[in-house]
Amino acid sequence: MFEHLSRNYELGLLAYVFTYIVFCIPITYVIYKVRKEQRNQNK
Repeated sequence: MFEHLSRNYELGLLAYVFTYIVFCIPITYVIYKVRKEQRNQNK
């Protein structure tokens, strides 16, 4: 019973980390690009 629970917990944690990476990296990249472009426009 406990083994089954920990297995589901591990899978849930992996899914959470995967979703976090998939969503946050592109968002961070877009913000970085926008800031870089704004900095170039200010010159």
